[in-house]
Amino acid sequence: MKLIKPSVTNKKKSAILNYLLEIIYHRVKINELYARILKKSNYMLLNCTLKGYLKEPWMETIISCQREISTLASNPEYVQFYRDNEIYFWLFIPKWINDDRKKTKIEKCLDIGCSYGTLALYCKKICGCDIYCIDFINAYMSKPLFEKFNLNFAINNIELDKFPWDVKFDVIILTEVLEHFNFNPVFTLKKIRELLSENGKFYLSTPNALYHGKLTKYYSNYSDMPHPQKGLPIFDDHTYIYNSDELLDIFNRAGLRITRFKETYSHFNFTLIKN
Repeated sequence: MKLIKPSVTNKKKSAILNYLLEIIYHRVKINELYARILKKSNYMLLNCTLKGYLKEPWMETIISCQREISTLASNPEYVQFYRDNEIYFWLFIPKWINDDRKKTKIEKCLDIGCSYGTLALYCKKICGCDIYCIDFINAYMSKPLFEKFNLNFAINNIELDKFPWDVKFDVIILTEVLEHFNFNPVFTLKKIRELLSENGKFYLSTPNALYHGKLTKYYSNYSDMPHPQKGLPIFDDHTYIYNSDELLDIFNRAGLRITRFKETYSHFNFTLIKN
C-alpha cells in the first residue's frame, strides 16, 4: 500500500493548529500561576489586616468568646479545626457590628445557622441584647453555653420551617450558611428580610466561587435550584458556591441592598439592609 504524503497545505494547517494549541496551553498555565499568586497575596494581605485588628477591643472580645466556647463546647471539632479558621471566613463582620452598635441601639439579634455560637456570644457581650439562635441540627451549639449566657436556641430549618418566634431583629447574622441552602436562596432571603426591624442590619458571609471554584455537584446554576418545599431530598453539604454577579442578582431579587462589602482571601462579607 502506497502512503500519501500530506500536502504542504495540510502541514501548514497542522503547524498553525499546534501553534495555537501551544499558545492556549501557556495562557492557561499563566492564568493558573496568576490565580495562585493572587490567592497567596490575598492571604498575606488578610493576615496583615488580621494582625492590625488583634489589639482592637472588639477583636479581644471575639478571642474571649472563642475561649469561652472552647471550655464549654461538646463537639471537639471546634477546638481541633473550626476555632482557628472561622475568623478568616467572616473577619470584617464583627467589626461592622461593633461600629453599628455605637450608632444604633441593638436590642435583638438573630444568628441563623449559629453553629458553635461565636458571633451570637459576641453580640451578647458587646451589645447586651437578647440573642436568638437557630440551626437545623443540634450538633454544634453547646447547651451549657446557651444556658450560661441566656441564649434562646431552637432547632429550625430556615428554608422550610415556620420561624419559631414572633420577633423583629435589629441584627441578623448568616455566616457560612448560604452555600448550604438546598433551595433557591431568593425565597429564604425574602423570609429573612421580613424578620428585620425597620433599621435592621443583615450580616452575611459566604465562600467566593472565584477562589473555591464553581460547584456543579448538585446544580449547574442557582436558578436551577427548586423552590422551598418539604419532601425533597436534603443535602448536608455545600450545594452551591456563588460568584459576585450571582450574589448581586440574588440580593436584588430578595429586596436587599448592599451597604458594605469586603473580601477575605476566600470569602465574601456583606452588610445588607431592606431595599
